[in-house]
Amino acid sequence: MDVALAAARFAHFVSLMSLFGALVYATALSPLGLAPELAPYLRKTAAPLASLALASALAWGLLVARAMLEGTLDLDGFASVLTDTSFGVVWLVRLPLLATLLALALFAGRRWRTLAVVAGMSLASLALVGHAVMQTGAWGVLHRANHGAHLLLTGGWLGALPLFLVSLRAYAGNSHRTEALSAMMRFSRVGHYAVAGIFLTGAVDVALTTHALPWPPSTPYRLGLDSKILVFAAMTALALFNRYALAPKMGRSAWARHALAAGAAAEIALAACAVALVSVFATLDPT
Repeated sequence: MDVALAAARFAHFVSLMSLFGALVYATALSPLGLAPELAPYLRKTAAPLASLALASALAWGLLVARAMLEGTLDLDGFASVLTDTSFGVVWLVRLPLLATLLALALFAGRRWRTLAVVAGMSLASLALVGHAVMQTGAWGVLHRANHGAHLLLTGGWLGALPLFLVSLRAYAGNSHRTEALSAMMRFSRVGHYAVAGIFLTGAVDVALTTHALPWPPSTPYRLGLDSKILVFAAMTALALFNRYALAPKMGRSAWARHALAAGAAAEIALAACAVALVSVFATLDPT
């Protein structure tokens, strides 16, 4: 296993999903009245996350080029990888897109919707590399479209969790309480569909990649995939517990609010574990 490549992939996935999900929460799920609570988080995190996305993409590209060139990396070889391989061509498009993302995060002020669109394009474009490009023709188009949808749904749900915590803090502190409650309720309602979509698109991804059930975990790829499925199941169970056991009590119980915050933080930790697993096993032979 190439540890450096797995680390670059992890940083890239986490940065784009975190940025995209936060922007979706702020622009699509939250009332305008909650902006004073959410904007400071976005101002503090947007540029660092966009910077990490661009830096990790550069590292990812260099590491893949080095592997393709069997450990020898020079300018001519790197240029040939960029122009003569499907990965390189996609990266030639993605790097300017990520540079635009960073420029918007640094200089576009509060144009969060535009930033959300560019972040979503950057995230979805990852479907153009990896196992999703193994097939050609109509099946290949379906696989890439499905994987792009899987990435957007996953990023939209997981990346929004930190802003859910910001909203919960605003609700508990009686600051924009009504707006915070509205945002959290919308997130919870949309989250049901997002989780269902993640499950369905993930199942289609597995079917198109392996053409078989991922059990038993008889290979490193299957072990990683099965571990990710177990983590996702734990996240889903925790999300349901938070929604139906704790959320109804948060208005009258400080303990319930603290437990809900802890549950959301645990979901974020589990999400990081899932992304780490994908960053590793997605580089392996899918058998």
